[in-house]
Amino acid sequence: MMTSDADSLATAALQRAIRVHDLSQARAFYGGLLGCREAPLDIREARGLFFDFFGARLAVQLAEAPSEAAPEAALDVCLSLPQWRNLAQRLMASGLRFEVPPHCQHEGHADEHWTMFIRDPSGNALAISAREPVTPRWH
Repeated sequence: MMTSDADSLATAALQRAIRVHDLSQARAFYGGLLGCREAPLDIREARGLFFDFFGARLAVQLAEAPSEAAPEAALDVCLSLPQWRNLAQRLMASGLRFEVPPHCQHEGHADEHWTMFIRDPSGNALAISAREPVTPRWH
């Protein structure tokens, strides 16, 4: 079956890849702490892990050299507000150090959203946010 360019782009948008220094630490962080379900490992991909990263497929690969891990771009994810609050509470209870602690930005305005910024054990940045659907107000 052939796929259209639009299908390929949609699939590519749902895939992310990062490099880490230690696969055991990555499994404990993404699977244990963040609660992401680990996907079965294909034997051809023996140097990495796959997770369902809040609806996107996350490929976690072992870095060949320390300089290969921790790119500058952050993994961005937008959760429902109840999901975000639950995760924020779990991360705070774990003692994880936040780059930017959980908070609400632009409270009471149309662009109100909740955000937090963390790093995994290899230094990869994660920006985790939530936004409630905006209900139009008629005056």
